[in-house]
Amino acid sequence: MWAYVTPHFTTFLANLELTQSQRDDAMTKVENVGRCLHAKYYQGSYDPRNVVVVGSYGKKTAVRPPSDIDMFYLLPVPEYYRINQVLGNGQSQLLQEVKRSLADTFPRTDLSADGQVVQAPFSSYSVEVVPSFRCDDGTYITCHTASGGSWRPSNPIAEYRAITDVDTNYDHKATHLIKMLKAWKRNCNVPLKSIILEIAACSFVYQWPHNKQSIFWYDWMIRDFFAFLHYYRNGTAKIPGIQEDISLGDSWLSKCESAYSRAVKACDYEHDDFGVLAEDEWKKIFGDQFQRVT
Repeated sequence: MWAYVTPHFTTFLANLELTQSQRDDAMTKVENVGRCLHAKYYQGSYDPRNVVVVGSYGKKTAVRPPSDIDMFYLLPVPEYYRINQVLGNGQSQLLQEVKRSLADTFPRTDLSADGQVVQAPFSSYSVEVVPSFRCDDGTYITCHTASGGSWRPSNPIAEYRAITDVDTNYDHKATHLIKMLKAWKRNCNVPLKSIILEIAACSFVYQWPHNKQSIFWYDWMIRDFFAFLHYYRNGTAKIPGIQEDISLGDSWLSKCESAYSRAVKACDYEHDDFGVLAEDEWKKIFGDQFQRVT
């Protein structure tokens, strides 16, 4: 019984992992953007500490195929006071200023500035640049252009630690589960933000009765997570490190229910060693990266 569970999920996680060349490519593009903005806002030699990689790359939950890479670019403190004295929407003007600076270096890239980011859609990666300021307590504030412009708090370090704390205690299950859920989100077009999946995955692993078990239990982990998520329809998720809640709504509920139903079937097939039938059900959830194990 259950002869295929370990090879199924070992192969699946390996297929989700970014290659070293993909990681190197992403970091090269981030550095190029950072050097461009350094020339605009600083003097002297380039300081890589002004670039903070956030999002899935910063939290080490990025998966194949490569997606957008998010970065904070930390501006000098005097720029904060300058923007606050600008008439009109200073945050919007700051985004446009950053966009113009990048356009001088990357004239063939179709740059855009909206919301809180300047997007640089390079051929292999789209880099999303968030002009930011570091606070004395280690958190950050970022610019938002909506409703006349504002500054909002962000704590990417707390987001990262929320995942690593669970990983440390439960053998990387939070990161593994998050990566698999991102495959589900992409394959089934699930209308849930990645940050919500991350928060839900950490909460689930912490309370899952089998959280000390090995990858041999991952079929049950997937099944049980979808049952867990189902109860959070129209609930909220609290972003680690800041006082902000995100509404989950319920537009994702039918896809969660469908995934749970398929996971139940897949688990039954895994129990009976019907490997091909199990793979077919897992593929309906995760897509073709869940490959057949010979």
